[in-house]
Amino acid sequence: MFSDKMHHTMKVNMLKNSIVCAVVMMLCVGTASAHSGRLFKVSKINISRGEGQLLIHFDVDARHIKPGLDREVVFTPVIRAIGSADSLRLPAITVAGKNSYYAHLRNKDIMPGEKLVRAGSDELVAFRETVRFQPWMQRCLVVMREETQTCCDPIEDAGDTPVAELNYVIEPFHPDFRYVNIVGDSLVVMSAEGRAFVTFVVDRTELKPDYMNNPKEIGKIIASIDKVKNDPDATITSVSIKGFASPEGTYKHNIELAMGRTATLKEYVRSHYNFDQSIMHTDFEPEDWQGLIEWLDTCRLEHRTEILDIARSDMDPDAKDLTIKRRFPEEYSVILKTVYPWLRHSDYKVTYSIRTFADIDELKRVFRTTPERLRPVDFSRIAATYSPDSPEYEATYMKAVEIYPYNNEANLNAANIMMKRNNLVEAARYVARSGDSVEAIYTRGVLAARNGDFERAQMYMTTAAEQGLDVAISQLELLKKHRAKPTVKYLIQPTEK
Repeated sequence: MFSDKMHHTMKVNMLKNSIVCAVVMMLCVGTASAHSGRLFKVSKINISRGEGQLLIHFDVDARHIKPGLDREVVFTPVIRAIGSADSLRLPAITVAGKNSYYAHLRNKDIMPGEKLVRAGSDELVAFRETVRFQPWMQRCLVVMREETQTCCDPIEDAGDTPVAELNYVIEPFHPDFRYVNIVGDSLVVMSAEGRAFVTFVVDRTELKPDYMNNPKEIGKIIASIDKVKNDPDATITSVSIKGFASPEGTYKHNIELAMGRTATLKEYVRSHYNFDQSIMHTDFEPEDWQGLIEWLDTCRLEHRTEILDIARSDMDPDAKDLTIKRRFPEEYSVILKTVYPWLRHSDYKVTYSIRTFADIDELKRVFRTTPERLRPVDFSRIAATYSPDSPEYEATYMKAVEIYPYNNEANLNAANIMMKRNNLVEAARYVARSGDSVEAIYTRGVLAARNGDFERAQMYMTTAAEQGLDVAISQLELLKKHRAKPTVKYLIQPTEK
């Protein structure tokens, strides 16, 4: 058992400890009351976005914070999404009283990246943090979470101080379109082409229209000419025939055959229609090696590769034929019987011009049936009869770019239509072929704006505006106002240094 003296001593010590704890608790409560509320203040603040990152810079003004010897205030920046539960906690800043400050130093319990500041040090705490920009940060808040704690009290949450509201959502900007009249009023020139296998007696150049399959083959040429000749909207400007011979025989002899047979066929056709000599044109190819190469490219003939190499070589034509015949006699026999006959042919081309259509109803009739006969300018004449918002207007200009795929104005109008349909990929393809007119420059700006690239859009529109394009001038001003809308709204007033 304890002695009375020892029992008395223990009671005294317990009383002393109770008094000390009570005093500490009273001091803590008093300090908490004295410093209750939000203490976060900033001297400078800058939040910006760049290159896939979000930069948050501010200086915390901790000069007025006096939490007490054993107390500390912890400021934790948090990025919090608007409209979702996403958030990101950033490294904390701890402003600690003297005892708490040295306790942290002894314990080395401040996490990497976090800051520890001694209260009363009369300094501004620089916070510099760069984080990867995430999609949910398009609309978010930056807040400062404030907590107070001591060695013997639970953490007290003083609430969040709103710092900034961020809005990086790209609001759409749809500038007005500028359609242009398509230019180009030259006569439309068209052609009908074909291949006829007209047969001649061996080693002869005289044409026998009734010989073997000649009625059918010559009939191809006649039918092509008749179709154009009987067209009230067409005028034949030339008929050309090019004769080809096979590599069989000597090159010199094949020249004579190809030239003579082509001339004979030409004269037959000319006399059939009584064409003027200036209408008819001829050419010839003594040996159709290209035709043989094209056949060899797709056949399954043995030694096909070796024969192709010979046919493609710069060897003398007679030497080519003889080499194939000697090195590959079996394959040559097949070529001689099944290929060479098809290399003896006459390619023909009937070229004709289309008359100009003056009446708008006639233009629309041609547009419905044979739009390829219209000049570029005709499409603008037709489109002018429709409202720009009508399907007919768009159909007219889309047909124009289909028939004239390299016409600058046709491509520019098609780009506008594709942007109107929100098909920006196709719009870019057409814009690339729209040339360098002031309207084309402006349209590039419209496309950039619709893609959300306002910097590039402003560059193009500025260039077009400087060249005096009225729509560019007005839309540029609207774009500047659109871009001037703030993306960061600060919700806290910085203090003076």
